[in-house]
Amino acid sequence: MAYLSLVLKGMAYGVTHLIPGLGGGLILILLGVYEQFVDAIGNFFVNRSKWKEYIPFLLALGAGTALSMVIFARLITLLLERYPSATMFFFMGLMVGTIPTVLRLHDDMRLTAGRGAALLAGLLVGVVLRAMDPRGSQAAHATSISGIGGTIYNAFTSFLAGGASVAPGLDGSYIWILAGTYEPIMEAIGAVSGLVVDWATLISTGIGALLGILIFSKLIDEAIKRAAAISYYCVLGIVGGSVYGLWPGGPARSHVLILVTAFAAGLALALMFGRPIHTESSVAESSQD
Repeated sequence: MAYLSLVLKGMAYGVTHLIPGLGGGLILILLGVYEQFVDAIGNFFVNRSKWKEYIPFLLALGAGTALSMVIFARLITLLLERYPSATMFFFMGLMVGTIPTVLRLHDDMRLTAGRGAALLAGLLVGVVLRAMDPRGSQAAHATSISGIGGTIYNAFTSFLAGGASVAPGLDGSYIWILAGTYEPIMEAIGAVSGLVVDWATLISTGIGALLGILIFSKLIDEAIKRAAAISYYCVLGIVGGSVYGLWPGGPARSHVLILVTAFAAGLALALMFGRPIHTESSVAESSQD
């Protein structure tokens, strides 16, 4: 039963890789396995004595993650194709809805000069990422993942996405959106259920994301342990910048009600996920801030 529970938790974690706004690190915290995950990933190659603990845990969690991504990727691709603006407003609602949860990730989240600077720095990162987007808006055409150049580019952006997926309040799929690789990655993952395999896309995505998770999990864990509140304020800034980055452009007036409803649905879902927050990291010391 313990392994089945881990598989189900892995499925919840897998969905976060597909939907911008459902941060993978945040979901792992809510499921009560964040510290165990970061420990297993960050120390896998340096603490072989715990392999008997790490390997079953990671296999069960990884199996659930892969399964949910294959199951739900096709659905998300369909929604983006048929209802792009409404889908993006749903994602924006999810992003905004994570803010109260991030504010509860640490016992002492009062605003100070240093934390305010971290907030502005994070906001700047989110805005700059959007400004660097050559497509101008998410509704534009996706980047094709083909040839050596496209494969290397996808591996690099997936590396960044993997790192973002383990940070509380952030998510890797947003990096893919800005990079223009979100839709082709979703299509490649969804096609697996029909036994169609795009090896170049899947391998470059998998290797890049895995390396990002391995490297950034240790860095993020250290940052949270040393300066938790400052780290979370930086996350809040990035979340704010991400909402700007997800804006799909100027929607038609006739669609306003649909867009507001989609935003509200995303907001409600994020608030529902964030409500029962009992985090392991909330006990981190604030004296370092």
